[in-house]
Amino acid sequence: MIALAVIAAVVAMCAVAVSLWQAREAKNAQEAARAAHEAAARAQEEAGAARRAVEQATSSALQSKTAAEEARKGAEEARKAAAQAEEAATASRMLADEAQLTAAQATAQVNELTEVLAAERSRRGMPTFAITPGAPDEFRLSYFGGPAVIEQLTVSVVPGSRVLGLSQRDEPPAEHLDVGPLYNGSAITFRAATGQRASAVFQIRAEPWEPVVVRAD
Repeated sequence: MIALAVIAAVVAMCAVAVSLWQAREAKNAQEAARAAHEAAARAQEEAGAARRAVEQATSSALQSKTAAEEARKGAEEARKAAAQAEEAATASRMLADEAQLTAAQATAQVNELTEVLAAERSRRGMPTFAITPGAPDEFRLSYFGGPAVIEQLTVSVVPGSRVLGLSQRDEPPAEHLDVGPLYNGSAITFRAATGQRASAVFQIRAEPWEPVVVRAD
């Protein structure tokens, strides 16, 4: 009986030891499971962060691609605008050159016509006049090649010559200026309200001869 009791006690003690070992293993397994759960949660969070980083990188890449495309389009438009501006500048220079050539030709024709008329008037014994710029806004009218004296003549503004009015002394400028008598070989000085001497053109009428247009060179 004693032997059986001893054996039973030993078996019981073994069972208790096994139970304690199993309990310890169960506790270790529970702690390992909790650690695994926490690691899985951290891994899930890191995966989410990585996914968000990938999404942000993809969005940034798309934005960079869009910005690069817009920059390329802007550069192309700027190049086209520069080419158009260069073409416009070339056309403007050509027009300016043509206008300058036309003006020079017109000036030459006017001067030639003036010389021809002056020669014709001198040949026919008609009065000949010349106007030259003097001081600012002053012009000198010279008379030669005609009668000894002209009792009365009228100097007038020619439309389009940018001359606003004429005066000989301190009177207000007018479109017509009556002067006389004027002796052959003499000259008078008068004022013309104009800012461009090169385009100052005047009409001179002396009875009984026809009017003549004189350019102030």
